[in-house]
Amino acid sequence: MNRKWFIVILLAIGGLLGTGASLVTAEIAHSTGDAAFCGSCHSMEPMANTFKLDVHGGNNNHGFVAQCVDCHLPQDSVFAYMLDKTKHGINDILVENFTNTEEIDWIARREERERFVFDSGCLNCHQALLDRKEAENPKSLQTHAHYKNQLASGDPIQCVSCHVTVGHNGMLRSELNKRYPEYSFESK
Repeated sequence: MNRKWFIVILLAIGGLLGTGASLVTAEIAHSTGDAAFCGSCHSMEPMANTFKLDVHGGNNNHGFVAQCVDCHLPQDSVFAYMLDKTKHGINDILVENFTNTEEIDWIARREERERFVFDSGCLNCHQALLDRKEAENPKSLQTHAHYKNQLASGDPIQCVSCHVTVGHNGMLRSELNKRYPEYSFESK
């Protein structure tokens, strides 16, 4: 066989293997990003339960259901998405298996929501809230003008800075309290 055909066959095999690996990776990434998968860990059950009650979790008239990763992973680039998904996946496995998750103060962690929710996910669906030409509701332009101004100033606030209960139907604290009570009324 001459050298040209060898290179062509090698490139074809490499292309098929690369495409196959990409498809498998995409399928794994997709199937490990929804509430069913994320809620399968005992410590994530309250988050998954309240998500299902929220508009973003399917409690709407449109049939729309966001994936957990739509909000909790950056959506601005495939590289950032896959890097964060890998880091969070490894961390979640380690924490779930080698940490006593009963000792994590999940209620206090809610105050760190800016660390765990990415505006790029919000803006994938809600970009029209900032765009005068596309806004269905002019009032939304007024209420979100401060966000747009903060972006321009270089000192941005995040969507979840104002929308503190988004994604969990405002019931997350109550659901967490069932498992991890903030207060104990038992006498000592």
